[in-house]
Formats: sequence, structure tokens, C-alpha cells
Amino acid sequence: MATPEPSSKRTPTKSKVEFEPPSELAKYLPYLAAAAGFGVLVLTVTRSARYGVYAATALLAIAFLGLAYVAWEHTATLPDGDRLRPMLRAVTVAVLLATVGPAAITLHPPAPQSVVRLSRPGDRAEVNVRGAAATVVLEAEGAFAPDVGAEAQAHYELTAARGGTEERVRGLFQRASEEGPAEARRVSATVASRHVLGTIHGAGPMTVILDRLPESVQPPLRVVVRAEPFSQKMLAALFALLAVAVLWVDVKVSRRKIESAYAASMGVVLASTFYLHGHFTRASLPSDLLAATLVGVLGGGVGGEILARIARGVAPGKS
Repeated sequence: MATPEPSSKRTPTKSKVEFEPPSELAKYLPYLAAAAGFGVLVLTVTRSARYGVYAATALLAIAFLGLAYVAWEHTATLPDGDRLRPMLRAVTVAVLLATVGPAAITLHPPAPQSVVRLSRPGDRAEVNVRGAAATVVLEAEGAFAPDVGAEAQAHYELTAARGGTEERVRGLFQRASEEGPAEARRVSATVASRHVLGTIHGAGPMTVILDRLPESVQPPLRVVVRAEPFSQKMLAALFALLAVAVLWVDVKVSRRKIESAYAASMGVVLASTFYLHGHFTRASLPSDLLAATLVGVLGGGVGGEILARIARGVAPGKS
């Protein structure tokens, strides 16, 4: 039987598709985009009086979520079934939930309970604080006169009184320009300074008295009265309890022969939030945000790591 001759037709060969490896620049594009986004947010905080607080909110959210991710990743180093895993996750979530409320209510305060207008020193107004008011906050708003220079500053003084308790409030207006054409930017925008009262708490009547108003500020001075459901002392007690829980988790992680950054990451979140709630004002948003960052990094991060190392050395028991 004759062997069939091979066909003279050529079998079509598939063209081989060659993929070029990504260039070095393409590898770094995500990092460059992240850096550009971060730069835009920082520039917005420092340059825009209208959108700065929203950029600050985004920066805080990104920072807190990033630190929470660092803390959460400690679970990946723990063996399956380790009882420390659910405890670590619970403490991380508790820290985030405890800081979200104070940070949000500081950057985006609730609706005012009362707004009074005071035109000259000696003017007073009666206000009534209602509801859950563990903290009473005054915000003084005003605008510079059109002929005031570009580097204008103005100190004002108020007194908050309830019964026999009086508290003096001193604040500083600094020029803040609105976005728009050059002609509009010559007139200062309305700015506000936030003052957390230290001696007057809770619901009840209160008197606001204008003690000093510089001539460079156009009357009337608007005083906004707000109330918050938690105080600095309440936050201090809550955050102290959370800090103890964070240190406990850090000790347990380190005793499993794992290099731990848990206390440092959670300490930054707690310290920066606590500082921001007590010192933030819209008029000085960039400097307050920078100060909160430094307090968080140095006080919460470095300080948290030092406390964690001390706790690892003195804590009794074994994991």
C-alpha cells in the first residue's frame, strides 16, 4: 500500500504576538498619580478657603485608613486560629469608630443652636443651649474693612457667662481671600475662629458679651453658639482606654516573635484626632492640620512606640 505523499499546502502558522514589557515610567505611574493627588489636596488646604476643609477631610480619611491598614495587616502574620486575630481586629475597628465622630464633628460642625450679632464693646446677648451639650463651642465671624491691608490681623475678646461663672475668649482674625478675580480678592472673606469653652458645659441659658472689637473689623461681629455631645475630658478617658487596649494587643503581637508597629500606627490616629478636636479653627486650617500631624507622629507614633517597648518589658505573663 502506497504511503500518501505529504500535502504540498503549507499549514498556516499563527503569528506570535509579542508583548513589550512596560517601561520604567509606566511602573511608577500609580505612585506619581498618588503623589499628584496628595499635592492637589495639600494645595487646596493651603490656598482655598472654600474647599480647604473638604480637602482636609480627604487627607485625614486617607491617612487614617492607611494607618488602619498597617494595623490590620498584623493579622496576616498570625497563624490561622490564633485567638489574637479577632481581638486585634476588634481593637482596630474600635479605634477607627471612636475617632471618626470627633474628627467629623470638628471639621463639619452641627447646625448652630444660636447666632447673635454684637456691634460694639459692651453689647450682650442671651442664648439658650439645648440638648446634649457636653461641650459648648463659640465661633466668632467677621469681615475686615475693605481698606485694610493685605496682612491684616485683628484681636477680639468675648466673655461667656452663666450664673457666677465667666470665661474670657480671645481670638484673632487673619485675612482670608475668596477665590475669584483680583478685584474681589482685595476684600477679605468672612472667617471664623472656634473656641471650646473650658468652664461652661451642658444645657442652659448663657450670656455672650463683646469686650473688644478692633476698628479694622466691620461690625457686627457674629457669634455662633454650637453644642457637641462629647467633651475633651470624655474623649481623653475614652482614648486612654483604647490606648491601653492598643498596648495590650501590641505586647501580645510582639511576644509571638513578630515585629510590631501596631501601637505606633494606632497612636497616630488617637493623638492627632484628640489634638484636632481641641484646637481646630477654620481660620487657621493649614497650621492646625500640620500641628495635628506633628502631634500624631511625635506624640502618638514615637510616643506610642516608646510606651509599647516599656509595656513589652514590664507586662506579666506569656502569650
